[in-house]
Amino acid sequence: MRSYAEALWGCWKPSATVETFHPANHYLIQRNGIPVGCIADMWHPDHLFIGKLYIDAPFQRQGIGAVVLRMKSQEAAARGLPIKLSVLTTNPADAFYRREGFEVEAETAERRRMTKPASAKAVSDRTLGGL
Repeated sequence: MRSYAEALWGCWKPSATVETFHPANHYLIQRNGIPVGCIADMWHPDHLFIGKLYIDAPFQRQGIGAVVLRMKSQEAAARGLPIKLSVLTTNPADAFYRREGFEVEAETAERRRMTKPASAKAVSDRTLGGL
């Protein structure tokens, strides 16, 4: 994320995660027992918010993030809820989210707020088994 922040703001300022980090909503993503990333989500009465979806660079572009996001989409669809997230305008993950069915709901110079409707097609359990 550092390079995206520097491209946007010209510098990197680490956040004070001690005060804002809540381990209960963070999940380690593993592939064949190897940690490859994490996801953080927060359930709200009217939507699921994805706060983080990080895949370590050597494991990117292998479909891991897509599988994890589709699993979350399936959970939200089962509850009849849309998914929302925020992405920096300098982050190329914007294209990934669009491919996964997200649309821009609102935009500032710094961030795009994206949403995927609950009615979006959920994937089958068979598709998710490939991770």
